[in-house]
Amino acid sequence: MVKKERYEALDILRGLTMVIMAIDHSRDFLGLGFVYTAPLDLSVTNFEVFMTRWVTHFAAPVFMFLAGIGIYFASSRRTKNELAFLAASRGLWLIFLELTLMGFFWSFSPDFYYKPKVAVLFAIGVSMLFMAILVYLPRWSIWIVALSLIFGHNYFDTIQAKELGEFAWIWNLLHEPGTINILGINIRVVYSFIPWIGVMALGYLFGPLTKMAKSQRKKIFLISGLTMLIVGFFLRITNTYGDSQLYEQQDTLIFSLMSFLNVTKYPPSLIYILFMLGMAMILMNLFDRKLGSWSKPLEIFGKVPFFFYILHIPLLHIFGIILALITFGDAQWLMQTPVGPSPDGYAYSSELLPTYLAWVITLIVLYYPSKWFANLKTTRKDWWLSYF
Repeated sequence: MVKKERYEALDILRGLTMVIMAIDHSRDFLGLGFVYTAPLDLSVTNFEVFMTRWVTHFAAPVFMFLAGIGIYFASSRRTKNELAFLAASRGLWLIFLELTLMGFFWSFSPDFYYKPKVAVLFAIGVSMLFMAILVYLPRWSIWIVALSLIFGHNYFDTIQAKELGEFAWIWNLLHEPGTINILGINIRVVYSFIPWIGVMALGYLFGPLTKMAKSQRKKIFLISGLTMLIVGFFLRITNTYGDSQLYEQQDTLIFSLMSFLNVTKYPPSLIYILFMLGMAMILMNLFDRKLGSWSKPLEIFGKVPFFFYILHIPLLHIFGIILALITFGDAQWLMQTPVGPSPDGYAYSSELLPTYLAWVITLIVLYYPSKWFANLKTTRKDWWLSYF
């Protein structure tokens, strides 16, 4: 074991995850036509739009995994009861924000109260609630839970929520995204909970690796990442298991590659998780060294990911509305719940330039507020800071 120190590679990877995530959210507000509605549909998309969407698949599983490592870090200075309380209270806080503040930021419409969304914060919150229970179990049993949820959930792809009658809503929450109507409120389930719970539990189990000697932890992360990518590649190329959306050869090499990469995110398939976490673990190996000044912004964003998340959504949303009003004199589709596709005939001169320009501006604008808040968290230990 090495002396206690901040694991900078974790901050840098988390910061990279937030930066990549922001690309997709910029596309949500500034992408028109198929760029917004069907970026992965091979019948209408192109390589640039496809990759703009695909690369952001990296964000959700990696952030969920790193959140699990964060829970492990918190365990070093808390009893089991204190750790469970922290995980549960954080989980409830994230769920509350998803249904209130973030719901408004995503829509800029009061209708979000009647059309709440079960999205990434909600899924992280529920996973933390489950972690509040799992932390009491021996590690070997947490391994069983994590691997079973990650590797086994695709066995149930053939079960449809509509087949379960009055219990369909349970399956929507657990495995099959859809809409649940309760007393006239349409709950839009985007992030079903399984296997996100397993991904966070896996991160918790990998936590002790970060305390090992650098050479040892780098080796384990590298081997783990390569193993995940190899297993994922084999499952994908053979279409044997792990994704309901099969790989098919296309007329061109580029589109065949796109078909291979076009794995399922909603709900996250086994192959999707293996690809994304495999790349993340290799990056953990690469980032675990002295890096140049280029990594400092990533490190800052990685120290305050939730702060960054809260601010970047309304900022990108405002950029989208301003550009739409300037270009079309209309931005109604950006002020409703859920944000909808743009009207037919609306198009910017470039499909992706507004998305990437707004993304870069957002990173620049949020850099100094993020740096300020990171310094605040370093110099002060107020209890509420652990919830942001």
